Amino acid sequence: MQDKRENTLQIISFSNKTKEDKKLLKKFVDFHWTHYQNDPNYIPLLDYEYLGFKLIGIHGFFEPSNLFFKHADMTFFLAMRGDEIVGRCNAFINHRHNEHWKDKVGFFGQFEVINDQQVADALIAAATDWLKSKGMEHIRGPQNLPVNEATPGVMTEGFSSRPVMYYHYNKPYYANLLEKAGFETIKRVLSWEVVTNNPMEEKLERVAQAVIKRYKIKIETWGERKLKERKQEMYEIYNDAWNDNFGFVPFTKEEFDTIVDDMMLVMDKKLFMFLYIHDEPAAFFGGVPNITERMVPMKWCPRCELLRAAKMLLTKSKVKGFRLGYLGVKKKYRNLGLPAVMLWREKIISQEAGYEYCDMGWVLEDNVKVIALVEMMSSKPSKTYTIYQKTIG
Repeated sequence: MQDKRENTLQIISFSNKTKEDKKLLKKFVDFHWTHYQNDPNYIPLLDYEYLGFKLIGIHGFFEPSNLFFKHADMTFFLAMRGDEIVGRCNAFINHRHNEHWKDKVGFFGQFEVINDQQVADALIAAATDWLKSKGMEHIRGPQNLPVNEATPGVMTEGFSSRPVMYYHYNKPYYANLLEKAGFETIKRVLSWEVVTNNPMEEKLERVAQAVIKRYKIKIETWGERKLKERKQEMYEIYNDAWNDNFGFVPFTKEEFDTIVDDMMLVMDKKLFMFLYIHDEPAAFFGGVPNITERMVPMKWCPRCELLRAAKMLLTKSKVKGFRLGYLGVKKKYRNLGLPAVMLWREKIISQEAGYEYCDMGWVLEDNVKVIALVEMMSSKPSKTYTIYQKTIG
């Protein structure tokens, strides 16, 4: 006779502080390996990116030392049937988000679950109860870590598209599970792919040249100034430019410097540029090689994470495409056509460097100016992510 306990669903909650928590976090991270075991479209991040690895200087998203936890509270959930993990998620409150937007929104993220509504409902209920106990009035997500870098929402279009760094992949049924759990769409973000060796668009070049001449724009590459100065310029421009964008949370200087330091491991400095008007930094634009190409697990040893990390770093020069995801234009310099200048220049640089494709995103669905500019470049839609929200207060 089958033990009824084998079919009983249990939700385990835990933190990231104790030795026991760390054991459960290891299981939390391990779940994606079995969940996507036979899915060719899924390329996992390194486990070190979640759990950290001091030997090579990687600080994990879930480690208490993560700067995110200076202004956020988080708890984790595992869904169990007997001894089997059937789902997971976390819930968190980003106090800087709520201070910035003057609201009471809690988030859930790292949402992975089998195709079972009961399991999805139980995980969402656990996250909701925890957020309500902290005074939150809405639950939004999924939002993975790191905030402001990982694409928010669940993938709802583009399941067979090219894997790109920080664009997570998920099972196609996730949206259905969340909608049946009472969530509604609050925003979508979009991305496109562009073949870089196509001839330069005449209209784009004409606009770019006119803007450069009219405003006497000076263009610099990354290496023309010291790293400390570049960090400061990017920090000031980014927080100013993105301040009003849906979901944006202003970076602290410490956070931003850490992100730039991490980015330097894989950066191609040729792909970054800075625009100056009257010697004032007005905008920056940049792409990062799509190192996801070099992160495919090895068939003979899929969990050899140290070898996978070494392969990624040692062969990054062989990457064929890049992600164009770093853009900032100061508010005082908006509506001057600076994005057109940067796109024009970036295409020239990428052609000279031999890149074959560029992913452009993520762009909010109501950002009509950027969408019009992207469509000017003979791009094709690649991915859509949907952000969900539910009232809980």
